[in-house]
Amino acid sequence: MQEIEKFIRETYNIDVKNIAFCKDVYIIESNNGKKALKKTELPEERLNFIHCAKEYLYNNGFTNIDRNLCTKEGKPYTIFNDEVYVLCEIVEGRECNFNERKDVIESARALALLHKCSKGFRPSDEWSRYDYLGRLPAYYRKRLDEIKKLKKIARRGRNKFDYMFLNCVDSFYNTGEDVIKKLYQTKYEDIVTRYREEGILCHHDYAHHNIIFSSKGVNIINFDYCCFDLKVYDVANLIKRKMRKCNWNFEEAKVILHEYCSIEPIDDDEFFILKLMLQFPQKFWRVVNKYYNSKRSWAEANYTYRLQEVLDEVEESSKLIEKFDYLR
Repeated sequence: MQEIEKFIRETYNIDVKNIAFCKDVYIIESNNGKKALKKTELPEERLNFIHCAKEYLYNNGFTNIDRNLCTKEGKPYTIFNDEVYVLCEIVEGRECNFNERKDVIESARALALLHKCSKGFRPSDEWSRYDYLGRLPAYYRKRLDEIKKLKKIARRGRNKFDYMFLNCVDSFYNTGEDVIKKLYQTKYEDIVTRYREEGILCHHDYAHHNIIFSSKGVNIINFDYCCFDLKVYDVANLIKRKMRKCNWNFEEAKVILHEYCSIEPIDDDEFFILKLMLQFPQKFWRVVNKYYNSKRSWAEANYTYRLQEVLDEVEESSKLIEKFDYLR
């Protein structure tokens, strides 16, 4: 520990009181709270982007984040023993519980505030690879093409998962095709153009473990996947995560949208795209793709169960989609 302590003292402007090592992370107690020195595989360009995104949010009033600490040279990362590390604030508290309506309400409001405070953070040539605006139709097409390839593989199989997959794949595939068709009929490209002009940041991993409740309120952490995209991408993720906890309950979805829109409105065109995002068979693709690309002996029972979960959701999620326009 002496080596890393010496390195931290020489690299950062913090007074180290104690260091502990836990799960590949150095936990540092300092004169200014706890910090985490974490090894990362992300490229330096990505780390610079994440740092700039966090600083933009912080300077615009969204301060409840795991802010990065820069080195004495002003870099948001450092090299130690030929490995790349980042030093960030530790946000102490509890993870969001999507079973609790109060947690979901606060999470929806925090997400809206994040999007609101990110306005003006625009894509540039330097950050073009993190600009996901306009990519949705091609992304959905790629996923459907992958499902089609997996169907060919399944036809050569003989186990329970193969038969389950083949029995339902056409229905999910056709749903995906319908989503893409309707997406081209929306004002998606106009919205993309507007977003590029206005600037907005999406978290892109708005999961319970990245939403921390502390004495300061709701904190959002882990911006490793943040990018420029439609805000309804994050909203759709939040709704789906909650819906799987409440059997796609209409009233629970209504609460999320009401709380979010009380801070950051969603217009009619974005609302329709949100509806399409909830329809696309993303979870179906994820389960079958992971199964056919793992092919471990223990995987069949696990993935058969997960595929059955997807099938069990179809009826209730379809009911929500049918009534979705009444959520406005």
